[in-house]
Amino acid sequence: MPFVPAANTCLAELRYIWQGEKVENTLYFESSADMTLALMSDLGDALLSWWRSEIAILQTANTALKEIFITDLTTATSPTFTTSATTTDVGTNGSADLPNNTTLAISFRSAGRGRSSRGRNYIIGLSESQVDGNLVHGAVASDYGDAYNALMGAGLFVAGLEWVIVSRFSGGAPRSTALVQPVTAAFFVDTVIDSQRRRLPGRGR
Repeated sequence: MPFVPAANTCLAELRYIWQGEKVENTLYFESSADMTLALMSDLGDALLSWWRSEIAILQTANTALKEIFITDLTTATSPTFTTSATTTDVGTNGSADLPNNTTLAISFRSAGRGRSSRGRNYIIGLSESQVDGNLVHGAVASDYGDAYNALMGAGLFVAGLEWVIVSRFSGGAPRSTALVQPVTAAFFVDTVIDSQRRRLPGRGR
């Protein structure tokens, strides 16, 4: 796959171990000036604090955040930065885990049109107490929605950075330069349980 640059933009990978399997979610942030290691460090610290205060309480005790790996996408050789979690960075929801493939998709929207203008994350670490039949409880979805919406807005989450959606392809072909658009909304289209089979044991490594 050819490298598609996204100037002054970085990718943040929140990497977990959930019930013994490696899983992750990704977020993108654009700098109002040059992307620097100082900004990447600030972002890593902010995301770790965000996870601890907003997300950990929603994830099971078998969900451990291991690191936040940040990559500057300006060029193919731009630097990376790692913010390491601690051994105590585990979920605090005491209910039993659901199977690893069980998830719920939260949608990210921009002012643009089409699939290139949307993003998403698949929720990690859902528990039995958070679902009723095939539905995730509305209060759980609301808590996740509030957490993600706290990332939104230029310079509000981290000074000099804005949460964005990055599209590297158009019509199946790589772009010469990535399309980068600010996130304007984050929400669940519905609360019906989704499935990520790649997160099942033996498939996520």
